[in-house]
Amino acid sequence: MKGREFSREAMFTGEASGGRSRREILKFFAGGAVPLAFGCSLRGAAPGTRVAVVGAGMAGLAAVDRLSRAGIETVLVEARDRIGGRVWTAAPGVDLGASWIHGPVGNPLVALADASATRRVPFQWNRYEFYEDGEALGPAEASGIDRLFERLHREVRRAGRRAGNRARLSSAIADFRRELPTSQRALLDHVVTSYWTHEFGADPPRLSLAWFEEGATLRGGDQLVPSGFAGLFGALRDADEIHLSRPVHTIRHGSGGVVLETDAGDVTADAAIVTVPLGVLKRGTPVFDPPLSGGHALAIRRLGMGTLNKIYLRFPRVVWPRRMHAFGRIDRSGLWAEWVNFVPITGQPVLMGFNAGRAAERLEQKSDPAILASAMDALRGTFGRSLPSPVEARITRWHSDPWSRGAYSSLAPGSTPSDRRALAAPVHERLLLAGEACSVESPAMVHGAYRSGVAAADRLLATLP
Repeated sequence: MKGREFSREAMFTGEASGGRSRREILKFFAGGAVPLAFGCSLRGAAPGTRVAVVGAGMAGLAAVDRLSRAGIETVLVEARDRIGGRVWTAAPGVDLGASWIHGPVGNPLVALADASATRRVPFQWNRYEFYEDGEALGPAEASGIDRLFERLHREVRRAGRRAGNRARLSSAIADFRRELPTSQRALLDHVVTSYWTHEFGADPPRLSLAWFEEGATLRGGDQLVPSGFAGLFGALRDADEIHLSRPVHTIRHGSGGVVLETDAGDVTADAAIVTVPLGVLKRGTPVFDPPLSGGHALAIRRLGMGTLNKIYLRFPRVVWPRRMHAFGRIDRSGLWAEWVNFVPITGQPVLMGFNAGRAAERLEQKSDPAILASAMDALRGTFGRSLPSPVEARITRWHSDPWSRGAYSSLAPGSTPSDRRALAAPVHERLLLAGEACSVESPAMVHGAYRSGVAAADRLLATLP
């Protein structure tokens, strides 16, 4: 997450009309509303009860809010020097982590946005253009790509119904690819990158064929938060104590309570909710004493952790079509296959590009200038050599970030939704895990992390004296 600073002035000022979300295009199942963490009647706990929350991402902040409103003393311990975790608003309107509210209907993030007076702007994925060899594809060609995806999706769903838990999504895609004429295989590669690798942060060999359609979708399309996603945190109550830049090395737990060991001393509490990202748990940190076992250990081992990286580029002027909301580049390299155009949203000359999966992991190893040069080669190959150099840039490296080790979780071959349920189950009555990886309905989503934090807090409230 290094790069030149954006201006501190807000970038997002415009309006846009609504459209279908990417997950609606993928035809996921519909989801419903859940109770919010504020405005609810919660029972109180015994005076002096103290709960530690490890991790200040959305799950941790939601847990703190829920517990605080019930009268619990809370202490928040975070390894980073900021709150937010994988929600990272680096400057007004510059979200280097989560960007979208996926489906506002029944989404608890909407209530947070309203309570914090945070404006939401609908985003249209259906104003999407395709480019190949520097030429924009016409409507007929674009429709052909959509039909290709629909055919692929039907075949993969059919194969998924017959597949065992260890089958890989890539196997069904390979079967479909063999039936295609050579002329359509580059289009297929773009479809796979766009609709699966970018969606889940993982390449098809790392995704389960049997469970590639996990999760639920909320209705209403996608929305951006012009001032930045972190504005939603303004609706949540703070912990009684907040310790930043304080990694937890060991969590000792038992019937008598929890002790968090850090370089700055121990933090003691009656109970704890640990919201450390799955990618960090898979690296064996923090150490649990006694160790996690059974379903928790198995789930951590089997679930996948993917990577989705961004580059934000602000230009001195706009030299690309203004009206499109996003565009795809059909290119054999597989890099920089998708971009978001902020001009119709904000009026600002900003493009945001994506890489995911192993391509993103490999690109992270390059320097900032090399990554920027790669992105500009892609854009100039699309819009021409007259495209000016950007005046500001931001680059993310979520896979190598020591406090995330990836962007969000997925179901890898061999894992099932039961692994997410096992991860969310109490370790014992005084220790629980929470986060997007614990969500069956909304994994890889900010509202999934929020709901998970609330659910973990509610479980503690039901068991604490």
